[in-house]
Amino acid sequence: MNAERSSVEFEDRDPQDPLVLRLYADFIRETDTELGLDVVEAELAAGPPGDLVPPNGAMLVALRDGEPAAIGGVRHLDTEIAEVKSMYVVPEHRGAGLAGAMLRRLETIAADRGCVATRLDTSDYLTPAVALYRSAGYREVPDYNGNPKANLWFERRSNVQD
Repeated sequence: MNAERSSVEFEDRDPQDPLVLRLYADFIRETDTELGLDVVEAELAAGPPGDLVPPNGAMLVALRDGEPAAIGGVRHLDTEIAEVKSMYVVPEHRGAGLAGAMLRRLETIAADRGCVATRLDTSDYLTPAVALYRSAGYREVPDYNGNPKANLWFERRSNVQD
């Protein structure tokens, strides 16, 4: 797709919205396949984190020229730190900066709600995601959530200059 001619809109959606569930299922099938069928089936059954709703969270869908292109969520932890969750870009929409735009939008939501940092977890085999987070100024931190699927944890302080 030509990034110059396409328009991107971000919409707030409920984590149980059928479009969110469809994109979330694609996300799980792509990112968790290495972890085995049992993990994939359990993640699909659980669905997106339920706390990605206002007032302490948000779930976004990105539409590129009206077509579903990405999802991403953010939620507040028990501190002034937010956590990015379930960020996924549909393969046909990759390479045009949509993942970075989604990440910045989620960080803005967190900052607007008074959070001083944003955290996330991922797996080292998701190399494009790891590269995105590092290029966006995220630094590795110790495990903060005990997620057995993750082996990398990152944080970006809101005062970090872009």
